[in-house]
Amino acid sequence: MNEVSTEKITAPKLLAFIGMLSTLALGISYFNIALVNPLLGIYFLWGIICLVIAFLIFVSLELIDFGPVKIPYQWWIILIFGVVLLLFAYFFIGNYLPAILLCMAALIELIMEKKSYEASKMVLLVGIGFSIYECFVLFLSENLIYIINGVFGLILLIILLLIIFDVVDFKVLDYSWWLVLLIGFVIFTWVSPFAAGTVVGYGGTIILIAFLLILMAL
Repeated sequence: MNEVSTEKITAPKLLAFIGMLSTLALGISYFNIALVNPLLGIYFLWGIICLVIAFLIFVSLELIDFGPVKIPYQWWIILIFGVVLLLFAYFFIGNYLPAILLCMAALIELIMEKKSYEASKMVLLVGIGFSIYECFVLFLSENLIYIINGVFGLILLIILLLIIFDVVDFKVLDYSWWLVLLIGFVIFTWVSPFAAGTVVGYGGTIILIAFLLILMAL
C-alpha cells in the first residue's frame, strides 16, 4: 500500500512539484492540439513524453512511497527535464513556465548545496527580472492602458528591489510577505497577462510562488 511521505519539503522540491503540475498541464495541452488538428498527431507523442516526465518527477519527490520504484531526486536530473521542456516550448508550443520552474528548482538546489541562500529571495529576484522585461514589452505596445500598467508595475518592482537590497528605508514598508503578495498580485493581474512575446507572462506567477515560499519560511 502506498504511503504518504513525511519528509520535510524544501524550496527546490516545492518548485519541482509546481513544475511537475505545470508539465502535466502542458502534456494535456499537447493532447488537445492533436485532437483539434489530427494532422498534428505528433503532439500526442509530446503529450505522452510530458506525462512521463511529470510522473518521474513525482516519483523522485517521494511524496508517496511507490515501494521498489525509486528515482533519486538530483538537481541535474530535474535540470535535464527542464531543458527538454525548454526545447519543446521553443520548437512546438510557447509555454515556458514548466521549463522555467524546473530549471529554477535545479539551480537553486545546486546553489544551496554550495552556500546557504534564502530560496524565496532567489525566486523573487527571478520573478522581478521577468516582470521588468514584461513592463518594457508593454512600453513598446501602442495601447495606452498597457503602457500605464507597465509604468505602474515597473515603479512597484523598483521599490521592491530597493527594499530587498536595503538601499532605501521607506519607513512604512519592509520586506514582508504582504508586500510581495501585493506587488505579485498587481503584476499577475495588470502586467503579465498583457505582455505578448517570447518568455513573457510568467513574472507575476513566479513572484506569487516566492510569496508562497516566504509563508513557508523556505
